[in-house]
Amino acid sequence: MGIFDGVLLASDYDATLRGKTLKVLDRDIRALEYFQEEGGKFVLTTGRCWSAFVQQARELPLQSPTLLSNGASFCRMETGELLFNYDLPLRCREDMALLAAQFPDVAFETYHGEEVYCQQPNDYTAWHMSLVKATYTELPLEEMPLPWLKVLLEGERSELEAMKQVVLERWGEYYECIFSNEHLLELTAKNVHKGTGVRAAAEWFGIAPEHIYCVGDNDNDLPMLTTARIGFAPEGSVVAAKNLPGIRVVRDCESGCVESVIEILREIYG
Repeated sequence: MGIFDGVLLASDYDATLRGKTLKVLDRDIRALEYFQEEGGKFVLTTGRCWSAFVQQARELPLQSPTLLSNGASFCRMETGELLFNYDLPLRCREDMALLAAQFPDVAFETYHGEEVYCQQPNDYTAWHMSLVKATYTELPLEEMPLPWLKVLLEGERSELEAMKQVVLERWGEYYECIFSNEHLLELTAKNVHKGTGVRAAAEWFGIAPEHIYCVGDNDNDLPMLTTARIGFAPEGSVVAAKNLPGIRVVRDCESGCVESVIEILREIYG
């Protein structure tokens, strides 16, 4: 028995666990090892798919499955086995074709299994693929295989804000639409996001909601931060994260963000 038995900690990856150096700090790795040795369950949450995260996962002390694609899938990183998976509705291709005709400068990345496809790739596509060390196949939307796990829209913030408004006004009953970056807007199925993913992971582990803790820095982390008993936001997070009721602001990703969260959990459970 350890002091963190029955406790779940979920953490975002980019700009929370991993910083600008593109490496996870040794102090955070040691803290995660300690947390899990004491019985805690650590779940990494990311917008990436399995193929775009498997290399990075090997550098981390991950003893539990990982939430991928902003909570749309729960996967064992070592094998690629899916424990749950929530695809977009099949109507998504038709809806996205209408959106693409209205916004011809925005790139549309779609995720089918572990394959990534893109229509209208742009500079933000190149940047994103470089960041996640992934590749894509360029195809028109009508030729991309279904189903899709998520759609990633890449472009200028002003255009993406306009697209978000169109999606929510026309098809809000079908989709979640949330920013994961200044130039990345993500679509998942309705009620599928990091918050629902964390709750489903806790149920899978048999962990009570009052023992869920989450840390993240961006808009796509807000649903899980509000799910947690206590949500944590690193310094440098978006204003919306730091202004959530009850949020605890901790050290940034360059100064041991996750280590600082585990120090607080040790005060609570130790």
